[in-house]
This record gives sequence, C-alpha cells and structure tokens, in this order.
Amino acid sequence: MARSAAAATDRGEPPVVPSDAPGAGPEPDPDAAVPGYAAVVEAIGPKVRDLRQQAGLSLQQLARRADVSAASVHKVERGDMVPTITTLLKLAAALERPIGHFVDDRVPEPVASLVPADARPDLPAPPSVHRAGITGPAARFRLQGTVTEVDEGASGADEGPRSGEVLVHVLEGELSFELAGERHVVAAGDTLHYPGDRPALWRNTGSGPARAIWLAVRGS
Repeated sequence: MARSAAAATDRGEPPVVPSDAPGAGPEPDPDAAVPGYAAVVEAIGPKVRDLRQQAGLSLQQLARRADVSAASVHKVERGDMVPTITTLLKLAAALERPIGHFVDDRVPEPVASLVPADARPDLPAPPSVHRAGITGPAARFRLQGTVTEVDEGASGADEGPRSGEVLVHVLEGELSFELAGERHVVAAGDTLHYPGDRPALWRNTGSGPARAIWLAVRGS
C-alpha cells in the first residue's frame, strides 16, 4: 500500500487513504456545518400553521390562496415535508409575510401578551394620579389600557388618540368628565365610552380615591 501511495504522490495525485486508516473518519454532514439548520426547518411548519389560524383560514383556503395543494400545506404544517423555495414563497405571499419570517432562527414572538398583576408598568400621569399598564406592547396592539387611581380632588386632561375610542369603567369612587359641552358623573360600576378625538377633562369629585379601568383604541 505504501508503494501505491508513493506512486500516486510521484504522479502529483493525492494518496488514497483507506477508510480504516488512522485519522480517517466518516464524510462530513453538509447540514452540520449550518448552525441551527434543523431547528430552522422544524419551525417552518408551526409558523405556517399559526399564521393560517390567526388569519382564520382553513387548509383548503390557504391552499387556494397559495396555489399549493392542501395535502402539501398539511404536510408542511406537520413537519412531514420540507417545502421547496417555490412553495415557501407562495405560502409567504398568501400569508402576507416576508419569506425571512419562516427561516428566522430567533424565538418567535408569542401570540398573546400576559401582564402579571405584580408587573404592571408605571405610566406617566398627572400629580396625585397613578397609572399602571395592563395591555400588551403598543407596537403590536391597537388597544391600550391602564388601571388608574385618582386621589380625591385630583384632575387631569385626556387628549386621547387622534381617532379611535376611549372607555372608562369606574371600579371604586367617582369621576366626573367634561367633553364636547357635556358633563358626565361616572360612579362605581358605571362605564363612560366616547370618541377618542374629543378631549376630555376629568376630576375625582367623590370622597376618597377613585379607581378605574381606562382603555383607548387607536383608529385604523
């Protein structure tokens, strides 16, 4: 064997190393050279399924939108088939997402946002008023809300969004609102709902602190 290796070297060819020779090992797996490759592929199916369900689409409806067979969509969602680039492009277009959404190896953002009672973020508020956020990130959700506590006699102005709606549900005490020439006294258990483009002046006109759920929805 040494003579064959030497002869090959003399001819300018690399020597042939037998598979059982020291240092010889299995051929490298091309997929192993790509960090997270398997995890990225496994995540494609769940991402397709989650987006389809969020959009309220059946397998057949998504298949028609994407011009892909329903069986293929089902196999992709279950992880039984790795979609070709053409199929993935069609599914991405039908689900109105860039193709990068399906091959991004970052941890996907949860569908729902949980705000624990002991982790409500404090938000800016006038003196003697405390506001704690109870809704998810404004970048993701149009509805924003707080639990607002207003000391006796404290007041403030609510400009609200340029469009949309505001809803205030009083849990304890009493709040008085003035908007558009109207005055509304909102007692515990009452709810005031008004257009968000109308500035409102409010004051705690009751005895003791008032507590309310304050919600605002941005216009589309």
